Amino acid sequence: MHPKTFLLIFAALWIPMASAIEPAPAEEPAVATQPPNVLFLVVDDLNDWVGYLKTHPQVKTPNLDRLAGMSRAFTHAYCPGPICNPCRTAVLTGLRPSTTGVYTNGDPWARSAPATAAEALPELFKKNGYQTMWSGKLFHTRLSNARTQAMWDDRRGSDGGYGPSPRKPSLPASIKRPGLFEFGPWDGPDSDFPDVRNTDLTIERLGRKHEKPFFAVLGLYRPHNPWTAPQRFFDMYPEDEVVLPEVGDDELAGLGAYARELAANPVDHAQLRDGDFWRPIVRAYLASVSFMDWNVGRVLAALEAGPNADNTIVVLWSDHGFHLGEKEHWAKFALWEKTTRTPMLISAPGVEPGPVGRPVSLLDIYPTLVDLCGLPAPKQKLEGRSLRPLLDDPETEWESAVVTTYRRNDHAVRTADWRYIRYHDGSEELYKHPEDYHERHNLADKPEHAELKKKLAEAFPSVNVPPVGRAGGRRRGEAE
Repeated sequence: MHPKTFLLIFAALWIPMASAIEPAPAEEPAVATQPPNVLFLVVDDLNDWVGYLKTHPQVKTPNLDRLAGMSRAFTHAYCPGPICNPCRTAVLTGLRPSTTGVYTNGDPWARSAPATAAEALPELFKKNGYQTMWSGKLFHTRLSNARTQAMWDDRRGSDGGYGPSPRKPSLPASIKRPGLFEFGPWDGPDSDFPDVRNTDLTIERLGRKHEKPFFAVLGLYRPHNPWTAPQRFFDMYPEDEVVLPEVGDDELAGLGAYARELAANPVDHAQLRDGDFWRPIVRAYLASVSFMDWNVGRVLAALEAGPNADNTIVVLWSDHGFHLGEKEHWAKFALWEKTTRTPMLISAPGVEPGPVGRPVSLLDIYPTLVDLCGLPAPKQKLEGRSLRPLLDDPETEWESAVVTTYRRNDHAVRTADWRYIRYHDGSEELYKHPEDYHERHNLADKPEHAELKKKLAEAFPSVNVPPVGRAGGRRRGEAE
């Protein structure tokens, strides 16, 4: 055998033998990674008039649209209660209004045994090593000053007050409307608005590196009325060009007396329409939406420029929708699509962006954050469920019937194809989606839908506790 041939054979045999007997390289010691931060952005009275949902042709929300492009954008998210207090209580405790008895703004959760016994979301974060920071509107009513203050390591800024109102009355005294129903541009500095000052505080927090993971809340009031914003946001919507909501000749056809009562309060649509106030109010709402969006953009820019960009979950949601004439209604306080549908965005490290069309509930936020942040479950049994499967794969199988509750035994259930409403007096509404998006054709009395209604009603809560009691003597239907 030629020596070179021998060496080649030896090398061929030796190389795998040598690799088999060489000790494996020592593993690098595991590096502990810090749990993700959470930036929790809460918006008040924002309906589905945002650019990425394409429900109003003129609305300008470039920052929400950009965040949607970086997030799982839940295009069919619905509130657990169509008013500030019950919705916020539900999101922050993980419990339905029918479980807590917090149905209206006049039902403080401090009077609810289930709500007060629950660990509020910021309490769970703080208990598990997070630095908690708060500015703006998060709660509607508090548990107690001592307990509320104990939730937060950094509690600066304003958590109350809607900011300035127009300097002149917006409507004549003859027009029926609740308090705060004012609109028009503000000619003072931006800093007159609590939203701006609270955003400035959040920007300062995001610009610092924190020793612990943080749970940072920014609650924005706009577009809640009074619909006031700096003049430049009104200039974005010339009044004579404003597109009004599509309203049919008889929006209330097929509705019972109770539903008609809901539609008529707290504002008379015909008075606004006939007095030529409809268009300027819609303009003011659009301006308020864009003002809110500007503040969101400032926060996102601060996060991206700061040291926390790569390890922060961003959650943005609104507590409920709002009617601006649809179904001749001017408020929340109802169970229709325009009241209950709300924007919800979740951007998280490692989660691919894209839309999610499955119906989901804002109740799902609490368990989703527990899942994403690896927190232990709170002591109460959460009534939502983690959206992690949809964050991983928006096309995954997802059986969903989302319930919204107004007053006791007033419920709506929304599936991908239907909205079914049943009120405490037994009256009903049934709408086919998406073709009847405006919900003008009540099919509840059609015999062929009897089994469908029975099936949809299975989602309604079996427990409907009494309301915990009114505080402050607020009148029925009064906007807040």
